[in-house]
Amino acid sequence: MIAGPRWLHCEGDPKLLFTENESNRRLLWNTENRSPYVKDAFHRYLIDSEEEAVNPGQQGTKAADVYQARIEPGDSAEWRLRLTNTPPEEIRLHGDFEAVFHTRREEADEFFAKRVSPALSVDGQHVQRQALAGLLWSKQFYHYDVRTWASGDPANPLPSGGRKHPRNLDWSHLYNEDIISMPDKWEYPWYAAWDLAFHCIPLALVDPDFAKE
Repeated sequence: MIAGPRWLHCEGDPKLLFTENESNRRLLWNTENRSPYVKDAFHRYLIDSEEEAVNPGQQGTKAADVYQARIEPGDSAEWRLRLTNTPPEEIRLHGDFEAVFHTRREEADEFFAKRVSPALSVDGQHVQRQALAGLLWSKQFYHYDVRTWASGDPANPLPSGGRKHPRNLDWSHLYNEDIISMPDKWEYPWYAAWDLAFHCIPLALVDPDFAKE
């Protein structure tokens, strides 16, 4: 958890978008939104050209910086961003930026050099490193209380009756509040114990304490 004020320094002059991290109640449950600026605002702004979806006052619990560029074949574009506790008047996107970036790459190279299999080809080692990095990146805080889920969130409309008769009806005692490994935090926002057991085998190479837990 990040405590205290933080600033995200963005290179160049991106367009800043703001909204609230609240579900779009009108879309999901056909009820009124508590704020006109809801969770899907960035998608609606960028994909559907709904400029009114984001907060013109530039405040909210979610923010994004938008860069636009035309990149020709073979070319590339680079923007530097830095999340830090350094105030805006002391922006540090240059100077030691490259040195810090270089140091972090060296540390990552040293870490994985001791963990990827030397028996693999160079290409195979790259694949294994990417796979292990993906496992580390996909750790996620998971909070699932079956009784609360079945009853519904007091701040939202009542859930469908189907929640009273879930597949694992006898698991009403289940309460999860921990960081676990997820195969994909976007497309697969849950865990299955069988899958998780297999995650722990490669995780033991890079984070044995986490795997044992």
